[in-house]
Amino acid sequence: MAQDWEFAATSYTKTYHREQYPAIDPKNPANSVKGKVVVVTGGGKGIGLRISRAFVEAGAKAVAILGRRQNVLDDAKRELEGFGASKILTFSADVSDGDALNKAFAAIKEQVGPINITVANAAYLNAGLLLEVDVEDWWKGYEVNVKGTLLTYRAFFANKSDDNPTFISLNTGASHAMVAPTMSSYGTSKFANLHLVTYLAAENPEVRAVSYHPGVLESEMNSKGTIKFSFDDMSLPAGFAVWLASDKADFVQGRMLWAHWDVEELEAMKEDIVKKNELVAKLSGFGSPN
Repeated sequence: MAQDWEFAATSYTKTYHREQYPAIDPKNPANSVKGKVVVVTGGGKGIGLRISRAFVEAGAKAVAILGRRQNVLDDAKRELEGFGASKILTFSADVSDGDALNKAFAAIKEQVGPINITVANAAYLNAGLLLEVDVEDWWKGYEVNVKGTLLTYRAFFANKSDDNPTFISLNTGASHAMVAPTMSSYGTSKFANLHLVTYLAAENPEVRAVSYHPGVLESEMNSKGTIKFSFDDMSLPAGFAVWLASDKADFVQGRMLWAHWDVEELEAMKEDIVKKNELVAKLSGFGSPN
């Protein structure tokens, strides 16, 4: 199974990273988010917490973390306050609860100003064979990974800044690069999520909307499935998220990227990526969306 999760020979760039490097370092001045307000859903633990830390290190004015467990958020706030001067806000909210999200995002805007960047990290994973799983729990993947992402985007849109607003959605290689038995809820809901973000980008071109695969990382959620190990360091998706919000990533609208891919190579390829409309969801061998 470990070899399957390596996604061998699938890199879009010649260089394939496993950890943070200078071009995506949050402390690199090119990646500064000084004066900006950032929201991270599922920001209290695991990948979300490390992404939140990266935006603190990049100089954000404020970082708001959302999650279901207030005690986890409180612990995360104390940890994040040790990495920079950003104001840390916490809100207990389930991403499948639109009212809770709307109240949280409105409160963030009222307290620290319009929101520049939202990272939709919260997700749900059901593991089991299709003929054996509890269907209600299987469907919860769609409630969180699809509906939750749409509700998060809508709450963000209503409270966004006009200064290069950016919506970053965490996805997975399992949505498009492989079929992993027992992971059907996660893989298919994340594929729907991928296409959802494509539509959000098409309908609202003034907001940068992008999806990315964070890597193979051990986490509380992933431990429920087949990923009980890490190939990559948490610093990789964290730094990549900060780069996605930078001026250098102005070509990623509606696309799907992997945190492993070298951003300097991507920047050099951006004209071809846009011209050929690559890194988008499509049927292999049958054209490409316009």
